[in-house]
Amino acid sequence: MTSGISLALEGARVARGGTRGAMRAADLRIEAGEQLALIGPSGAGKTTMLAVLGAALEPDAGRVLIDGHDPWRLSGPALRRLRARLFTAPQTPPLPPRQRVVTAVLAGRLPHWSLVHALASLWHPSEAAAAHDALAQFSLGDKLWSRVDRLSGGERQRVSLARALVAQAGAYFIDEPLAALDPALADRTLEVLMAGTRRHGATLVCSLHHVSMALAHFPRVIGLRDGEIVFDRAPSDIAPEEIDRLYYGEEAARSEAPGAVMEPDARIPRPSRCA
Repeated sequence: MTSGISLALEGARVARGGTRGAMRAADLRIEAGEQLALIGPSGAGKTTMLAVLGAALEPDAGRVLIDGHDPWRLSGPALRRLRARLFTAPQTPPLPPRQRVVTAVLAGRLPHWSLVHALASLWHPSEAAAAHDALAQFSLGDKLWSRVDRLSGGERQRVSLARALVAQAGAYFIDEPLAALDPALADRTLEVLMAGTRRHGATLVCSLHHVSMALAHFPRVIGLRDGEIVFDRAPSDIAPEEIDRLYYGEEAARSEAPGAVMEPDARIPRPSRCA
């Protein structure tokens, strides 16, 4: 079983810049093997937090700890070894259009392969069975030998998640994995992703636009607004009014019908336990 990774932010702050939102001084602790969702409006800092936690972005102040180590204080070889245990999936999967799906999926194994093995796998995939099994879990088993540019946007997104499953990392940082999927497929896809990472004992931090999906599936939900953690607790302890304030500010809190404001992606109703 893959060993999960603990994560922590200690006063970590990122100034606004580029395509990512700012992140105010954040304190956060995530135990190894935990699964949690980040929610909040666009520009709230979800992608920034994922990047900081995944050692892809150094905070301007404070620090991040990954298994108790500050990655930005490690030597080059030590940092590479640490990053080999981390898997990040951006909202738009970086899949070369002419690449075969089997190769795209097995790219998740690259941190564990030698250069010779990686080059040989381009011509004769050595773990095609593992790639097929991962794709089959996302109902894409028949796409193993297809080219990436012949897939739909939703299929490419699921290929990226199949890559995550074969990676067998210690921690996963997944940004908006359901954006191109219809509600029924999104629900099934999230179940597969969570079951796969849980099976390996891995830590999962997932940014979601689907508020109801986050509340229904994750045992811990963090709400971000303007780069600040607004709440961090179990879905059953989050009131509908808090969701409204998270996305619409205090105007929602002062409305005549608290909790009546629809979530940003209203295709899926809120789960009844949070109504």
